[in-house]
Amino acid sequence: MAMNIIEKDFRSDKFQVLWTLLFTLYMVLVTGITIGQQFEDLGNVFPFVDFILFFYVPMMGLWFSRRSFRYLNEDSYTQMLYYYRTLPIPVPVIVYSRLIMGLMAFLFNGLIYYGSIYLISPATRAIMDIPSYLAFVGIWQGIGFLVSGFYIYWEFMVSGKAYFHRALLLILITSIAVVSMSMMGFSLFKFSAESAMRWKLLSPVMWGSLIIGLGTFLLLGRRTLHMLKNKRDLA
Repeated sequence: MAMNIIEKDFRSDKFQVLWTLLFTLYMVLVTGITIGQQFEDLGNVFPFVDFILFFYVPMMGLWFSRRSFRYLNEDSYTQMLYYYRTLPIPVPVIVYSRLIMGLMAFLFNGLIYYGSIYLISPATRAIMDIPSYLAFVGIWQGIGFLVSGFYIYWEFMVSGKAYFHRALLLILITSIAVVSMSMMGFSLFKFSAESAMRWKLLSPVMWGSLIIGLGTFLLLGRRTLHMLKNKRDLA
C-alpha cells in the first residue's frame, strides 16, 4: 500500500520530478565550480564549501512538489495527514511511504548532483578516481540521511510555521558549527575527501557515516510513527 501512495503522489503532481531536477542542476551550477576548486586546493580550508554541503545535502531527501512549496502558507503536510486519515490509511503506511520517497529522492538527486560535479570538474577527476569519489559521496549521503530524518519528523509532527522555524534553527546551528570548525582549522569536506582518497570504498568514515546516518533516519521514522499513533491528534 505504501507504493500505491507513492504512485498516487507522483501522478497527482507530475511536475515534481522536473522541479527537483531543475533545482538540483541549479545547485550544480552554483556550487560545482567552488567544490572543484576546493578539491584542487585541499591544503586550504574554505568554510563556504562545508556550509553549502551541510545546507544542501539534507535537501536531497526532498521532492519539490506543490506540498513542499506551500507548507508555510497552507500547512500542507498537516492537510495531507488529515486527508489520509479520512480514507482511512494506516499510519505505518503513511510513514513508510514518506521514508521510501526520501530514499528515492536521495538516489535521484545524488546521482545528478554528484555525477554532474564529477563530470564538469577536471580538478575533481584529477585528484579522485571513481572509487575514491564514491566513498566521498557515501560520507556526505550519510550526513544527509541523518539530518533528513529530522525534517521528516517535523513534517509529520508540527505545523508549517513550526517546521519553518525549526529548519531555520538547524541552519543557524550548522552555520555556527561550520564557522567554529573553520576557526580551529578543521574542514569536514577536507577530512572526508582525504579519507576517501586514502581508503576508497573501504573508508571507515564512509561506512560509519552511512550506518549512523541511515540508522538515525530509520530510528526517527520509527519515532515519527510512534508519535503519530500516540501523541498527535488529527481528529
